[in-house]
Amino acid sequence: MLWIINGLIYGFFTALYTLVNQRHKFNGYILGIWRGFGIAIIFFPFLFLFPPQTLAFNWALLIFQGWLIGIYDSHLFFSSAQYGAGPTSRTLAVSSLITTIIWWIMTPNLFFELIANENVFITLTFVLAGFTVSYWYMIKTPISRAVALYMIPAIFALAGMSIATKEIAMMGQDVWSNLTYYLVVATFVSGCYNTIQYIKKEQPNTKTFFSNVFAPEIVKTGIYIIGFSTLLIASKTMAMRLAPNPGYVVALVLSAPIFVYILNKHNKIPDNISVKAGFCMLFFLVLLLIIVNGNWGITD
Repeated sequence: MLWIINGLIYGFFTALYTLVNQRHKFNGYILGIWRGFGIAIIFFPFLFLFPPQTLAFNWALLIFQGWLIGIYDSHLFFSSAQYGAGPTSRTLAVSSLITTIIWWIMTPNLFFELIANENVFITLTFVLAGFTVSYWYMIKTPISRAVALYMIPAIFALAGMSIATKEIAMMGQDVWSNLTYYLVVATFVSGCYNTIQYIKKEQPNTKTFFSNVFAPEIVKTGIYIIGFSTLLIASKTMAMRLAPNPGYVVALVLSAPIFVYILNKHNKIPDNISVKAGFCMLFFLVLLLIIVNGNWGITD
């Protein structure tokens, strides 16, 4: 059950993460720079508390994760600024199914064991499908083609990140060491990615670069992002470590639009969302939790 709690916490902080640039509309790469380098700098001293990673695969995994984070961050920030947090967060629904399918491909033995339990597998498929369909119907009008197309790289990046996060969480017995390396190495790489992209797209000189990155409003927002992003990464890593399939955790992240809707409603920001479809989504979410945590032999 702990992975469910951590997964829902992950969903809540994903909502806050998505809402940031709906209001400020800053350059997405700059926010990615702050998130990446800020977290890495804060947690760098803690690396000395643990033995160094010696496996090349683990380093490659952390670097790959950082690259995916960079893609995901920038697209999420830019999309929130242009289209709003609601439509942006709702496009991530597809990641749940993509993540689940990729994980099944990567773990064929466990997948075939799941298939052998026909009743459970068919029920689980129905639940995941119903959950995703309900999610898409949470909006009264179709998500625009522009939002869907723009978020495609982020959708696949989230799927890849979810699988990589589970691998990172399991790359050693010490969860604190795994989490620290994630918070330092992967986020540092994501900061490098966003820095390169910002310089490539905007071509600022040195003075302009630093004045833009360290503008007072950017600094305040950057500190805010660093704070809740740390909690987001920690809860995500714990959820991925404990969950049988990373796709189930991504399904929990799809609770983020509900949090976005509540916060937008509190701030009197319009968000065209179907409340009935939202309750249907919660219904399928509860079914998913019952199936995965029940005594039906789900190990994948």
